Amino acid sequence: MRHADLRRAAVFHAVAAAGGIAAASPRLGKSPPAIHHDLKRFEAEIGRPLFERAGRALRLTAAGQALFESVGRALDEVERTRMRLAQEDPALKPLRIATVSAFGRYRLAPRLMASLPADRPLELTFGAHETVLAAVSSGAADLAVTYRPVTAAPVQSKPLAQEEIVLAVARDAPAPADLEAMATTTFVTYDEYEFVFGHWFETVFGRQPDALRRLDHTGEIEEAMESCAAGRGAIIAPLDLVEAPAWRERVRVARPPGLPVCVNTLHLLGLGAALVSADADTIRSALAVGAEP
Repeated sequence: MRHADLRRAAVFHAVAAAGGIAAASPRLGKSPPAIHHDLKRFEAEIGRPLFERAGRALRLTAAGQALFESVGRALDEVERTRMRLAQEDPALKPLRIATVSAFGRYRLAPRLMASLPADRPLELTFGAHETVLAAVSSGAADLAVTYRPVTAAPVQSKPLAQEEIVLAVARDAPAPADLEAMATTTFVTYDEYEFVFGHWFETVFGRQPDALRRLDHTGEIEEAMESCAAGRGAIIAPLDLVEAPAWRERVRVARPPGLPVCVNTLHLLGLGAALVSADADTIRSALAVGAEP
């Protein structure tokens, strides 16, 4: 049925429950001729008779009985939802965000949890760029945060925040200072490291090293940080992650002297008007607190 048929479905259900048009008229607040018209239209849309005469009363046909039960369940669900909305603030629907892992776990999540009202539900999904993009595209998340802008409709993106990308090594490990030394340094990598490593090398040195020696590779960046902390290789990662309590005593940032700092822009993704919604403002406000990359 089309959306417009719900009103006539409710009329049909009321007549069936009351046993006739006259009996249903006071309950519906409609005249018998108006109810009769709605029933005829509804039967025409269904494509088969829903009532048969039993003396002066109306009796459901087999098709009418099946539809009566189905409409009843639907109307019950509408009523339950109406009552719930009357008791709850619709603004307290979950804030559903998909976000790239490092930024999401080490900056976005802590700030959101500290600033959201205590009764506002939060649903966070972590993943790589493609996972995050798929979540907002499919409606599994209302908004997403990723390190790449998106220009393909229907998803839109706007700059949201910045993060510093740094070279880190184990606390007692030597740090490479130039591009030649980088080519002989062992690195640990993680899924989608190509974007982060590439952006850092281009910003700091203006080009990529001739070769990149990889030792360990992990799916998640946290395991790659553990490898770095164990002295198994250097890593290029967001500063928020490197300075997290789990690693800040075991790794150190190595900034090549006299060379540029690498800053990456995070982007907020959404469909339609989501980027100018109250939820988008909530995310921006949370990140603005003590904002520096």
